Amino acid sequence: MLVMYLCFMKQKILYSLLILLTLPLLSRAHGYWMDIKGSGKIHQPVHIQICYGEIDEYSVRRREKGEELPFSGDFKVRIIDEEGKITSLPLRPLSDCWEAVFTPAKKGTYQILASNDVLPVVDRSKTGGKNVRPIDYLCAAYQVESSSSISKPIQFLDIITYTKGDLTIVKAFKNGKAVPDIKLRIFNPDNWEKELTTNENGEATFAALRKGLYIIRQDWIDPTPGMHKNISYTGIRHRCNYCLYVK
Repeated sequence: MLVMYLCFMKQKILYSLLILLTLPLLSRAHGYWMDIKGSGKIHQPVHIQICYGEIDEYSVRRREKGEELPFSGDFKVRIIDEEGKITSLPLRPLSDCWEAVFTPAKKGTYQILASNDVLPVVDRSKTGGKNVRPIDYLCAAYQVESSSSISKPIQFLDIITYTKGDLTIVKAFKNGKAVPDIKLRIFNPDNWEKELTTNENGEATFAALRKGLYIIRQDWIDPTPGMHKNISYTGIRHRCNYCLYVK
């Protein structure tokens, strides 16, 4: 009996280690993000690139050029200045992304927002899974000779951030209201994932110790079934990716 028990425990430990080792691989998923390129100076152009891809086995975020790339062009991109003025930007296709360009005419912090509610249903019916309709939101803050922060959410799912000393405070919103006790996924510039839970004020805190792009992800599932582009679905997956650039 003792030998059987020891063998069982050995198998259990090996299985647990296998799960832990494969978790980073399992968490690598496709998604959209924004690459924002600019000098941070007034009257200098800002290039906003809507990208689609995944994190590969080497923890490198790679853009993809397959059949999903055209869907990036369906995002609606808006810029909002500190006075609340909204400017819609057209997208143009590049080889591995879709790009919008704007030139800030004044100093301040601009909200960069993008949303896509016409993505096709993820059809899992052939494998026995449930069909899900995705709706994606992208957001970021772009500072033009300014250190101010964004304070007001705009999109249905939205995220804003501000700094407090060496810490970054993340606040998650759904339909304009802060969302307490939800899970946020943070991908650092090395594309390692960390999970945070918002407090009663809808806030979570982490230290952005590396320079580069952090992606902060919030998901929410609406279980209401429906039909989209002649394909039925069991629910809507809303996803917001906040793109935080640390210099």
